[in-house]
Amino acid sequence: HNLKQFAAWGDRPPKVISICPHCVRTMAVDWQEFGATPTVEHHTQFLARFRARLPRAEGPGIVYHDPCYLGRYQNVYDEPRELVARSGELLEAPRHHERSFCCGAGGGLAFLGEESGTRVNETRAKELAATGAEVIATGCPFCQTMFQAALTQIQLPGPPPQLKDVAELIAQNLPKPTPAVLN
Repeated sequence: HNLKQFAAWGDRPPKVISICPHCVRTMAVDWQEFGATPTVEHHTQFLARFRARLPRAEGPGIVYHDPCYLGRYQNVYDEPRELVARSGELLEAPRHHERSFCCGAGGGLAFLGEESGTRVNETRAKELAATGAEVIATGCPFCQTMFQAALTQIQLPGPPPQLKDVAELIAQNLPKPTPAVLN
């Protein structure tokens, strides 16, 4: 159905911006076997192209988690970090970039869970929290879901870090619109 919708645009195919690294890869790579090659971009890459227009703010320590399908599968590491650094102090987890540790959603674990032992999302959430960051930044809705669940289950010495998508960090620093005055 989606491919037919793109085909309807003829020689003017739309550009797709997605918050989901899995969808970006599916549209950019997997759809090629069906002859479709839409231009697709992850939202952190899109926002990073406009970084000069985006506000900077002094903020808390923020640790960025590399989503598997954005980092290892698409080699996108720098753009999300550049955006995070505009909102606070960028901190790194011990495992980051190509050595990042999965959030736990891969391989169907988001739906099934591990049969024994500590859940992957809980292990990763503890690693991220151990950086001392006040915020965990993600660039994937699956990671967001997995960490949201993990942060309610793990024991931490203090309050858990906030969990935000990179776009939320940027949005919180945008100037607030002034309300129109009606006479």
